Amino acid sequence: LQPILYGQLSNFEFVAESLSLIGGLLMLRSHVVYDPSSEASKRARVLLFGRLLVPAMYVYYAGHFMFKALTEEETSSVSQYFASLSLFVVNLLVIVGLVIGSSFVAAGLRSRVIALLLALINIIYVFYNHPFFLYVSRKDGEWVYDDNMPIPAASLPDDVSIFDFDLEQIYDLHRYYFFMGLSTSGALLLLAQFGPGEYAVQEDETILPMRAQD
Repeated sequence: LQPILYGQLSNFEFVAESLSLIGGLLMLRSHVVYDPSSEASKRARVLLFGRLLVPAMYVYYAGHFMFKALTEEETSSVSQYFASLSLFVVNLLVIVGLVIGSSFVAAGLRSRVIALLLALINIIYVFYNHPFFLYVSRKDGEWVYDDNMPIPAASLPDDVSIFDFDLEQIYDLHRYYFFMGLSTSGALLLLAQFGPGEYAVQEDETILPMRAQD
């Protein structure tokens, strides 16, 4: 409901992150609400649906990086050409990695390991893009916000510009995206902890191989 309540249906990043959070909540519900002994089938279906929703955010980012890679401007400068070529290669590698990772998570193949890696990468990404705690300081008994604070993506009405926001509102946006990103990592860690469930290519999966005891 968050994209609807906040009027962010056209903010695809926000929608994708919300879907990933819903997937995490469904996986949590499958382990907390349903009894494995008497409701195993229903529990497995809810877990499957949640697992399919969790990688939604990474599918969005794959499309985002693909769009960036395909819309690079042409240049006659040799240095700019090699710079754009390097950026294209990086974007291509990111796209391949995200698509493969999301597919494996959805299929339940090595999903625990991949979910753990995606959770760690997402935490680094969130701390890098939305470090709200670095944008505020206490001075003379008042909170002071950084004038150079970047403006995060947001979907706004036609008569409202992001430049109409004051620094405190921009700070609140960063703080919201920060904790939303951490929640998405929490959903992935939940998958890494409990596994993909019954409807998976690899149901009995271990993150680290166990050595047999003599």
